[in-house]
Amino acid sequence: MLRSCRLSSKFTSPISSLLRRNYANVASSPVVVSKSKAGITVVSIEDNAPASSVAVVVKAGSRAESTDNVGVAHFLKNFAFRSTEGKTAFRITREAELLGGILSANLTRESLIISGEFLREDLPHFLEVLSDVVFKTKYEPYEFKDVKRSVNFERGAAEAIPEVITSDTVHAVAFRHGLGNSLFANSTTKVTSSEQVKAFSNKVYTAPNITIVGTSVNHNELVSLTDKLFEKVSHTVPSTPIASKYFGGESRIAAPGSSHFVIGFEGAAAGAPEYAILQVLRAYLDGETHTRWGDGVTPLAQLSNKLKDVKISSFNAGYSDAGLFGIHISGNPTSICATARAVSELLKHNLHHISKEDFQCAIAKAKYYTAAAYDTRASKTELIGGQILHSGRIIPVSEAIVEFNHITIEDVKNTAEKLLKSKPTTVALGDINALPHADVL
Repeated sequence: MLRSCRLSSKFTSPISSLLRRNYANVASSPVVVSKSKAGITVVSIEDNAPASSVAVVVKAGSRAESTDNVGVAHFLKNFAFRSTEGKTAFRITREAELLGGILSANLTRESLIISGEFLREDLPHFLEVLSDVVFKTKYEPYEFKDVKRSVNFERGAAEAIPEVITSDTVHAVAFRHGLGNSLFANSTTKVTSSEQVKAFSNKVYTAPNITIVGTSVNHNELVSLTDKLFEKVSHTVPSTPIASKYFGGESRIAAPGSSHFVIGFEGAAAGAPEYAILQVLRAYLDGETHTRWGDGVTPLAQLSNKLKDVKISSFNAGYSDAGLFGIHISGNPTSICATARAVSELLKHNLHHISKEDFQCAIAKAKYYTAAAYDTRASKTELIGGQILHSGRIIPVSEAIVEFNHITIEDVKNTAEKLLKSKPTTVALGDINALPHADVL
């Protein structure tokens, strides 16, 4: 009975009072930033948690590849925790297991993140492991064969997921090179030896390219260990990557199974005022249903529920100097055609009629999505490490959320109009004979 009362109270509150409520301040964990003696930026986030983590965040994502070594960042990621000058791969793994820790490597379009998770007192061991990955990996020819097998396996697994294929392809069509480089080394990669991977590591593992991020660790201890373990890091200033340029275009991929269609537009760089506005637009459109029994009230959610056999989601990818905004539709090919046309009409005309309540709901969702990005160790590490590497400063969660308070309905309408002026990027995957072409939308 108590549960029923609580639910009743929740749903009978006037909508206007819900929309007028003040959002509680999101308390951010204490963040300390300093430079090591070697010039590496060291960041600690005190979460007061019993488990800790440390990561070496390197400006070495797939964007850093050149036309001669496309795919090398994927190989470098998979060389992490292989044999070093002092330890075999087996010993590195076994020692981490005996301490109850976890070692991992993750590749994004702009960063390579090599990390360890462990009990608080084991920071010295795990940071030493990460420093060995950076400075002492042997890049043995016999291990290259095994690394290549793991690279091929990961690529094959990714190619079995339509959402990964469409995401990779929409970036390739939108940006061509740089941000358009795939996260996965394909079968045409020119990387054929461990020497090429080692040469790339020497290029990217330099002090200006590295940030060390620790969570639930003592900052002074982290800095002291960094001074000791990273004292021999190269100070070579890496070449500035070619500025991203948005092109747009169309790609059609015939494939069995479910059909997918993506419509993308030139977005905004993370941290730019327009990026926050696009986050609100994404939240307003939002094709996903967030309650178990509800049909959703956003434009794309209502469209999805009306057609029944399609799923619609929106995305807003922000990078250091560019962005990509778009809609992903999956389901029955015929319904995708109707949905794509309806989405096109929605973007062209319906955004001029955003109600005040829908706008305030979108602001609230955008704030939540932003706060959630700081929620886990992994997401905080990637986010804060990237901010330091690309902008030189950390954007506190409170600052990021407050920014939404200054956005108006007119800002969203004007940004949407600007969005539609860019050449669209479309990707059709599946039954391409039934899926729409870009020029008919």
